[in-house]
Amino acid sequence: MDSDTIIGIVRVALLAGILLFIYFAHRHRRLRVKRLRMMDLLKQYFQGDVPADQLGPRTRKIASRHFLQSSEFYSLAVAAFQGAADAELASERHSKEGERKLLGLLAALKNEFGLPDRYQIEAWRPGRE
Repeated sequence: MDSDTIIGIVRVALLAGILLFIYFAHRHRRLRVKRLRMMDLLKQYFQGDVPADQLGPRTRKIASRHFLQSSEFYSLAVAAFQGAADAELASERHSKEGERKLLGLLAALKNEFGLPDRYQIEAWRPGRE
């Protein structure tokens, strides 16, 4: 091979590398923005600012079906619930009705998106130590 061919191959490889870097940087940014928007929507939902009937359509506008069925969405939902529960427990107005409301919101969210209870702690059963 002559030097012109090697230089051409190196230029094409560099151009391909640069294009791949730009693509993955753009994709990472887009996913990050999607996660932030989803987290804000879930926080608003658990604070009571977004009604349950609007949560489904607004969520589906933000994210794809694949994302909504992923463990990442489940973890965002649980994190938003935990943040709301922590805020409820820390407030002066803490009550059983507030806890019941938050658990009802979580149950409605699970029913809307078909989220399973993935991380349940199983109770003790005879024969299992």
